[in-house]
Amino acid sequence: MEKEIIKQLNWYYYGIMALTVCVAIVMYLLVIKHFFATIDPQSTIGQIAQYVTIFDVLLTVPGGLWKHKKKCAKIAKIEDEKTRLEAYRKSATMRIILVSNTMLFAFPLYYLLGGYMSMLWVAAISAIGWYFTKPTEKKMYFELHPQEEQY
Repeated sequence: MEKEIIKQLNWYYYGIMALTVCVAIVMYLLVIKHFFATIDPQSTIGQIAQYVTIFDVLLTVPGGLWKHKKKCAKIAKIEDEKTRLEAYRKSATMRIILVSNTMLFAFPLYYLLGGYMSMLWVAAISAIGWYFTKPTEKKMYFELHPQEEQY
């Protein structure tokens, strides 16, 4: 059962990256073919887009990781194994989506802002967070069997 859940989570994990690459390629082609004019990064709309993207990464990366950790503490107490694993799958799926969603915005925004490097750094922060959501059986075991904190 655990292997099946990890396999399902891997679809989300790698699907987010594939979707990010596709969105970045499409946006690149649209900008190159002049379907969209680039936006000046210092213009009002350019700054608003940057602020929203930066706020998104600052909120969702630590928030998604923290929320999943808190949920796992509750999920670990569930007696029925099938219910526990299903709750874990849902929580881990939301963690992957929350932590990596900024990549879907930052890469296209990089091209839309005419190659503005700040958006690549924001995407990199989200990608680092995305890396920490990699589903493995070992990680699932440790998240569902929290160790007692000793002081």
